[in-house]
Order: sequence, then structure tokens, then C-alpha cells
Amino acid sequence: MSKENINYEEYYKGFYKIWERSISDALEMWKKRPSQGGNEAGEKTQDFDSVTYYKKFYETWEKTTSEALEKWVNSPLFASNMGKIIEKSSELKKNFDEVVEKGLKNMNIPSKGDIDRILNSINKIEEKINDLTDMVDELKIANKKRSRK
Repeated sequence: MSKENINYEEYYKGFYKIWERSISDALEMWKKRPSQGGNEAGEKTQDFDSVTYYKKFYETWEKTTSEALEKWVNSPLFASNMGKIIEKSSELKKNFDEVVEKGLKNMNIPSKGDIDRILNSINKIEEKINDLTDMVDELKIANKKRSRK
């Protein structure tokens, strides 16, 4: 496996800037939230629609966060790490399968491989029986034709 030539410092600086902007945009919007009470003169300000406000807040957060996630997912760092994870997962599954196979063998319980081999043998026997049945049927037909003559 070759060493990746990735500038981690620059990558994380860029990722952090995008993340920081997403948080600051969300906080800025939160600060601009209209007052729920009245103004200084005691007059009631416009009604506050919390659903619309939170929807707007979510949209702002989603937009800026998606930029950060897109940068992360499209980075060579992410790709190389995902490759390593998949490789290790495959090794783990192989080792786990071997452990299960040995454990089942020690307990005298048939494994999937044992059952597959038995099923394969049964299929071969069934094919041979079908071939023999066809031959017997052909012989019966031939004997009936001879006996009619």
C-alpha cells in the first residue's frame, strides 16, 4: 500500500472554516429572531411564527453544513479512509467466518459449507435418479412396442 500525499493541515483548515461559517450563520440568524413581547411603547410587535422561523433556521444550517460535508466526502482523506475501512471490514468478516466455522465444527454442528456440500451431493443423486427413471421409461416403451409386434 502506498503512502498518500495529503496535506492534512490545509485540508482541516478549510474544513474548519466551512464548519465555523455554518455555526456563525446559524447563530446570526438566531440573534435576529423577532421579539415575542411588545416594544418599549407597549405595542405588540408582529406575531412570531416559530414554525417558519425554525424552518428558515434549519435551511440555513442545512445549506452551510452540506457544504462542509460535501468537502469532507469529496476529499482524498475520506476516500482513503473509506478504502481502509472496507478492506479491514472484509478481513474482519473472513476471520469471523473462520471462527464460526471452527466453533461449529468443535460442537459437531454442521456449518454452512457442510450443508452446501450435502445439498450439492443430493442434487447430483437426484439428477442420476431422474436419468435412470427416464431410461426405465424408455425401456418400458420399447418393451411394449416389441410385445405388440
